[in-house]
Amino acid sequence: MAELEFPEDRRDRIIEIIKKNNGRISIKDLFDQFNISQSALYKDLNILENRGLVIKSYGKLALNESEERKHNFFQNLQKNAGQKKAIGKCAASKVTDNETIFMDGSSTTFYFCEALKRRSLKNITIITNSIFIPRVLIMEDNINIITVGGIVNKLIGTSDGDIWEALVKNTFYANKFFFSCYSMSTDVGVLDPIQNDASMKAVFALKSQKNICLVDSSKFQQYSTFNWIGLDEIDVIISDTGIESDTSKKLMDKGIELIIAE
Repeated sequence: MAELEFPEDRRDRIIEIIKKNNGRISIKDLFDQFNISQSALYKDLNILENRGLVIKSYGKLALNESEERKHNFFQNLQKNAGQKKAIGKCAASKVTDNETIFMDGSSTTFYFCEALKRRSLKNITIITNSIFIPRVLIMEDNINIITVGGIVNKLIGTSDGDIWEALVKNTFYANKFFFSCYSMSTDVGVLDPIQNDASMKAVFALKSQKNICLVDSSKFQQYSTFNWIGLDEIDVIISDTGIESDTSKKLMDKGIELIIAE
């Protein structure tokens, strides 16, 4: 098989080959299907693994089916959409003129942007690593958009990388950081499953004056892999009416402003 012209096309082909082999293949068998060096193939596999798409183990490669099912951006847009839209509308009301905002690439912040378009605000600057949010806001004359570069994770629709994290850390500062998460525990804080995305969010939080978490009630008391921010670093949580009273009390006892979106 001839080498594909673009590395991203080749990585897409790798995923398709694994799928056609019932989700598993040996790295040797995969290598035989490409006219590239071993180092080039392993670079592709490392990138796919960092994106949460595949798992490497003892010379074997497996499709990370659970990640594909749970974290696909477009699938997440459909999950608890009513609650997310209410949370997004409430969050948009917390933005004021002349603010600079960090924003992650979650489905809830996508709905936040939809609501933000309907407000008559002046001179808003949004800094994001999302590849979808700029498309929502591109026609808004009152909103300036700065996108953070890096390697694009097509699964969750964000870009990241060490160089770009350093750029944010050394260059930008925001009034507020609006973000969501895979899960939230009242014991340990916010958790997400993909390391690079969690790392970029941690940098946004570090350089923001106020951290505002948009989290629907289904995500409470759940757990994931990377705990990138503690509850003591979160100023505001916006959730929905499904949140349990015990969870609400624990959050408020920690000094967090809890807002329930109707």
